[in-house]
Amino acid sequence: MKFLIVLALVTILAFIGMVTTIAGLIGRVAASDADKPHLVLLRLEGPIFDSEPHLTLMAEIARDENCRGVLLRVESPGGAVGSSQEIYGALKRLRENGMPLVVSFGNIAASGGYYAGLAGEKIFANPGTLTGSIGVIFQFPEIEKLMDKAGVSLQTVKSGALKDAGNFSRKATADELRYFQNVIDDTYAQFLGDVAANRGIDPDSLRPFADGRVFTGRQALRAGLIDTLGGLDDARAYLIARTGVKEDIPWVVVPRPKSRLEKFIDPEARSGVGGLSDLIASARDRLAPGAFFLWP
Repeated sequence: MKFLIVLALVTILAFIGMVTTIAGLIGRVAASDADKPHLVLLRLEGPIFDSEPHLTLMAEIARDENCRGVLLRVESPGGAVGSSQEIYGALKRLRENGMPLVVSFGNIAASGGYYAGLAGEKIFANPGTLTGSIGVIFQFPEIEKLMDKAGVSLQTVKSGALKDAGNFSRKATADELRYFQNVIDDTYAQFLGDVAANRGIDPDSLRPFADGRVFTGRQALRAGLIDTLGGLDDARAYLIARTGVKEDIPWVVVPRPKSRLEKFIDPEARSGVGGLSDLIASARDRLAPGAFFLWP
């Protein structure tokens, strides 16, 4: 019996070792393309709440002497204001420093996702891509009635009238709502200004389209929000022609998609498809008080 247990443990350890070795080889094969001239496919996927991983990747791209151009693929409904602006700013600096930057919108590139794409020199979208949603939303829960039923109250000591604006334990006052509206209006003006500047549209002409609504790619083209209709392959072909590289040039995908083997040995790795843990994390971030470039 003991022999069988030992044999089983040895077999399991050998299998894990084999899987780890193969996963490492996959990673090294992908990394080898970075040692020669290549193009980068930079993926911006899911709700935008943490900009730091994206900023780190873009800093690495900026230092990469073998990178000949970047194709940004956006699959995002947007997210937090500050993070969306930081990603947009980093992409814009990348382009201003001479890096060719083309953008491809997938199924959805709305609000903060659209904002990030503004940095590109040419924006592609599918006819049915959902994009636009130029606007800002600020929400906070009010559970005063629920607390009353539970016999719970919240005492607040504050230094100023607006210090606890958005307090979930009571109704917001008219002054607080005006205060929040002023914050939203200023944030919206920033978004509107960047869209107008990057797309060459007069702000007054843009405003009727910038009421938070989403557009299909075909509608966005008519409104001047994108440059052309086309999918990922069209954007790839354009970047290849734009940079003058050979068609068989290697592509380095970042963040690098994990293989099934890597996911097997790293159960914490997110699939990017939106599993239960992703949904819970997204809902948690979405329900946190704050202003968002987010659709819906």
